[in-house]
Amino acid sequence: RKLPQKKPTKTTKTTQTLQSKMTYFQTKKYIKEALLPVCGEYASYEAEKIVCHIFGIDKRTLTLISHEEAPDKTEEIENTVARRKNGEPLAYILGNTDFFGLNFLVSPACLTPRADTEVIVERALEFLGEKYADVLDICTGSGCIALAIAANAHANVRALDISEDALDIAKKNAERLSLSHKVTFESCNALSEEFASECEKYDLIVSNPPYIPTKDIADLSEEVHREPLCALDGGEDGLIFYKRFIEILPAKLKLGGRIIFEIGYDQENALRALCEKKGLFYEFFRDYGGNVRGVVINAD
Repeated sequence: RKLPQKKPTKTTKTTQTLQSKMTYFQTKKYIKEALLPVCGEYASYEAEKIVCHIFGIDKRTLTLISHEEAPDKTEEIENTVARRKNGEPLAYILGNTDFFGLNFLVSPACLTPRADTEVIVERALEFLGEKYADVLDICTGSGCIALAIAANAHANVRALDISEDALDIAKKNAERLSLSHKVTFESCNALSEEFASECEKYDLIVSNPPYIPTKDIADLSEEVHREPLCALDGGEDGLIFYKRFIEILPAKLKLGGRIIFEIGYDQENALRALCEKKGLFYEFFRDYGGNVRGVVINAD
């Protein structure tokens, strides 16, 4: 979970004004310049997403018609730009986002799927290969990890979350992606004794749990503050879920099974200590930005 803590450095102010008769290219340029102070290097990407959303076109079509005059959508464009400049996550404004080649509905009820989390799915698929498997996804949120695995592997996935609102979004995503037959969603407190006492075993357990230390929450950006606190707060040291999971999850693995966690970029040493204390074999891996992003744990 790559969570910004400081706003990008401000750039020059927008010089272009939004007019009723503009090409798609000019409209995208206007939005990009308006968002530069908020989005920095991502302003062009977000401007393209906004244009495609507002005009109901895809990226390829936008390229083909970029120099044609666009319909007048002044009010909708200005409202969208204002919401984004006010710190509202783009995915919440658009109501959806892309993750691992799939499109997911999102809302303030769940954490926005982030590109760095795709490496968790990649590692899961590498392990699963072509075999049929039972998978458990804990803290599923929008269902992005569970559904991406189900879409690309011979797996039946059980996905858990404590938030009923997040589960509603996840179930809708399963329906939209025609994966309801492969993924079941359940309300569950994964820190509870009830969950710990369950006897089911899995070939793979994955989790992207809350891992931000409570004291660091206040310093996160306005954008991140719009996301659900329960999906961010990992307790005093950010490790409350990992400490519990490393105690109880190895017993839930089938022979040869694996656990894959997403972790914070600065939590490698803490996770190493937890694994070594339990005598677990582990391997850390990095995200696309070169940061340590996850750990694979082998309990055998």
